[in-house]
Amino acid sequence: MRQEPSQVGARATSALASPRGWRRAAITALTLVASATPLLAQQPSRVVSGTVVSAATLTPIQGADVRVQGSETGVLTDVSGRFRIADVGADQVTIVVRRIRFQPVTQKVTAGTTDLRLTMTEATVQLDEVVVTGTTVGTQQRSIGNSVASISAAQELERSAVPDVGALINARAPGVIVTSGSGRAGSGTGIAIRGRSTMSLSQQPLLYIDGVRVANDVSTGTRAQGGSGVARLNDIAPEDIESIEIIKGPAAATIYGTEASNGVIQVITKRGRASDKARWGLGFRQGTSWFQDPEGRLPTNYGKTTSGEILTWNAMEMEKARGFDIWKNGRSQSYTGSVSGGTNLAQYYVSSTYDSDKGIEPNNYLDRFSGNANINMTPSAKIDVNARVGYVTGTTHLGSDYGLGAMAGTLYGSPLLAAAVPLTRGYGFNLPPEVVWGVVDNSQELNRFTGSLTFNHRPTSWFTQRFIAGIDQTSEDNQNLNNYVPTEWKPLFSASAAKGSLLQDRRDITYASGDYSGTAKFNLTSSLASNTSIGGQYYRKKIRYGQVSGREFPAPGLKTAASAAIRDGQQDFVVNTTIGLYAQEQLGWNDRLFLTGAVRVDNNSAFGEDFDFATYPKIAGTWVISEEPFWKVGFINTLKLRTAYGVSGLQPDVFTALRTFQPITGSGDQPAVTPQLIGNPDLKPERGTEFEVGFDAMTFNRLSLEFTFFDKTTKDAILLRPVAPSLGFPGSQYVNVGQVKNHGFEARATLQALARDNFSWEVTGNVGTTKDEITDLGGIPFIAAGAPAQRHVKGYPIGGFWTKRITSATLDANGRAQDLQCDGGPGAAPMPCATAPFVFLGTITPKATGAVGNTFTLWKQLSLYALVDFKSGNKILNADEFNRCAALSVCEVNVDPSKYDPTYVANVQNGSSLVLADQFFQKASFAMLREVSATYSLPDKYARYARASRASLTMAGRNLHRWTGYKGLDPESRSLASSSTLTPSVNPFQATFSQAVTPTLAQFIATLNLTF
Repeated sequence: MRQEPSQVGARATSALASPRGWRRAAITALTLVASATPLLAQQPSRVVSGTVVSAATLTPIQGADVRVQGSETGVLTDVSGRFRIADVGADQVTIVVRRIRFQPVTQKVTAGTTDLRLTMTEATVQLDEVVVTGTTVGTQQRSIGNSVASISAAQELERSAVPDVGALINARAPGVIVTSGSGRAGSGTGIAIRGRSTMSLSQQPLLYIDGVRVANDVSTGTRAQGGSGVARLNDIAPEDIESIEIIKGPAAATIYGTEASNGVIQVITKRGRASDKARWGLGFRQGTSWFQDPEGRLPTNYGKTTSGEILTWNAMEMEKARGFDIWKNGRSQSYTGSVSGGTNLAQYYVSSTYDSDKGIEPNNYLDRFSGNANINMTPSAKIDVNARVGYVTGTTHLGSDYGLGAMAGTLYGSPLLAAAVPLTRGYGFNLPPEVVWGVVDNSQELNRFTGSLTFNHRPTSWFTQRFIAGIDQTSEDNQNLNNYVPTEWKPLFSASAAKGSLLQDRRDITYASGDYSGTAKFNLTSSLASNTSIGGQYYRKKIRYGQVSGREFPAPGLKTAASAAIRDGQQDFVVNTTIGLYAQEQLGWNDRLFLTGAVRVDNNSAFGEDFDFATYPKIAGTWVISEEPFWKVGFINTLKLRTAYGVSGLQPDVFTALRTFQPITGSGDQPAVTPQLIGNPDLKPERGTEFEVGFDAMTFNRLSLEFTFFDKTTKDAILLRPVAPSLGFPGSQYVNVGQVKNHGFEARATLQALARDNFSWEVTGNVGTTKDEITDLGGIPFIAAGAPAQRHVKGYPIGGFWTKRITSATLDANGRAQDLQCDGGPGAAPMPCATAPFVFLGTITPKATGAVGNTFTLWKQLSLYALVDFKSGNKILNADEFNRCAALSVCEVNVDPSKYDPTYVANVQNGSSLVLADQFFQKASFAMLREVSATYSLPDKYARYARASRASLTMAGRNLHRWTGYKGLDPESRSLASSSTLTPSVNPFQATFSQAVTPTLAQFIATLNLTF
């Protein structure tokens, strides 16, 4: 008889209501659980978890998409590269991992695996990768018609332990030339993209941090720092950078406008991601640096007594005999802490870094603290807001190069001086190293704040708008202090110099910017898509200068200008403003054929009053031909063809367009003015026009290739032309009359040479060439470039070296050069040097730069890495050899000329004015073993000993060996001495000679990174 459900429920309730019923139900439940437990234990776990890392660097990859093939089950990796899929749905599954900039990875796994380690190989060609181009939203690589170099900063930093951003960029992007100033702790670097194209303005690219324009001065500091100088680029802590994008030339930088002809560097900082718990990171760096083989690189100097005896002097040998080392090993240390995480509503990344570096001389050291906070909020699906603040503070003590320094003393010493004035021990400029270190202190105290607010709004599915407001405030206190000299050293100084002096330059630099852009994306047809962007920018740069000087302190220990007996001072104030508007339209056919057109209009306060607006057009096209139905070339997996044409500008310096007067003391001691510069009301920006064409390809699923050819013309180049005296103004006038052409190619390749479970080998390489030529000087025969023996000459490179070249000579019985014959010029026979013309010796810009790197990964735990980079085709003035031999006469050739070629003797004996000194302009080509490293990613069980989820240890060597024919200390080092007393020089030709500069130092660095 069938029972109704209600009757069954009533009986059950009645049974449970009695004590016996409760006992019976409990026993039944326990029996069922006990009997089911063995069955559950027999069921395999369906959990899969593990870590995703880079094959090249073994660093964790955050944000990788890990999914089960054939299903929607998947997760994103966290900041430690870890993932966990709770139920994969079967006993055997295939895991698929995808991440932009990496080749996809598939791996068959067994359910229950919890220690899976997946390695991803970086791919040069990733058409779906999104890069920052200045519009509202990022743009996929497949639609960009120009070359954009991208550097994964987080990965490069862990495997190479680079100390600063300049070193991070060096050798990692084709066509980007990085020039170091010196090997001193805290010294900066200069950057030129695709060579030189201006004759009088800065060659530095624009610098942006998360879309905000910031200062990018190169050799900041006082005029006395010579070969040293702090670069504002290196204020950014490399540990806070996610990636760097380098936008090259006018074809790429049109929408950046009037100051972008030299290219743009975009720094994208790290951000937090939503996670179930906060992720903590700790980084420790310890290292040492040293002057490699000083005994073999520093010369022996000579002197001949009146009796004809030849004496020798070598600083290293002399000090070694005294038991004294001139240079000690330097030390570098850095400590970084970070925390990131958040929810879907708000994510955060907060970090701080402390750096303490000591150079190889006791008066060269730095201490710096930086803090960074990046907050991202998403209150709704249509709105997200990002706020970032960064602060840097610290002091860099640069010591002294160039003239008054220990390096100059060792290079320019004399045995005759040692005999005549024993207190000097023979050192050049009469100052032994300990005297320099005790007296000279060149320093820069820095306080820098950078803040930005980015507001993204998506009111509809087809329209996105963005607004960025930012400020970059930099305060520099640059001091050249010569302390009051102790009594025992006073004989080495004049009476006034022994009392000490102070030169203090203060600069407050403020960049304020506002940027709006809106983008509408919609389909015109099923095959044709439109992407329309409009935008506008406002930039305002304000610089306050102040300089005070004081001489002759009345007593030891005084270090301020107010305490000096003789005081002086001056100040200045500069404001520059740019307003720009742009519009861009992009059409895409079937997501593989794209055509982009854009135009920008700018006005800048440095333009002449009769010049209103500058207009910059752009057109670009790309074709992903490998995705066409007719494409049948199987070994070429991906092929994108691209071309671009664009225009951008380079504004005149502030005040160059204005008619200015300078104050003087008039009759009766009354204030008056006198003409200074005539100005030019028609002055306009230099105009760079560039065409480029290239391709991106992936072949055999293992070789990525990029190639670009570019041809750039800079018109309306700004030059200084003499003014007719009848106009009543002295000097020269800035005019737009020059023209420069520049062309070259860039190539980059990544080869996955071997890929096995426990061994992989990856080869990377890049090369870039550039050749610049002046095609118009407005009828001026030549213009002096400002540095020794440099000229701008039509038909030749910018700032080339020009002097008389000796072709033959003989020596008389006394060792004097005679019968000098010099190069008569192109097609002419040699002629007497007195009437010979100046001839071209070479260019200051490397014609080719590049690098080759190899990465070996063993057992998915150990990564071995080596990088060699090179520069070739340029020359540098070896001022050390020139000073020693031609100016100070302490070389062996000066005391025994019979051992040397007569032409070299002739250069030495007649080269004091650089008129006859061609052999001191030497080839600066070199190749450098830049980086060698080993990175070991500790197994999880060892990381857990420190309660960490991941731990990695890197041992790295930098600048270990150089191959070069250059006869000086270092073909990379440059003297950055500037004649400016208030502002750091922006003359792009200042870094063309090497004089008593600390060379690039070898380094050994150990880093430990922990993630919790």
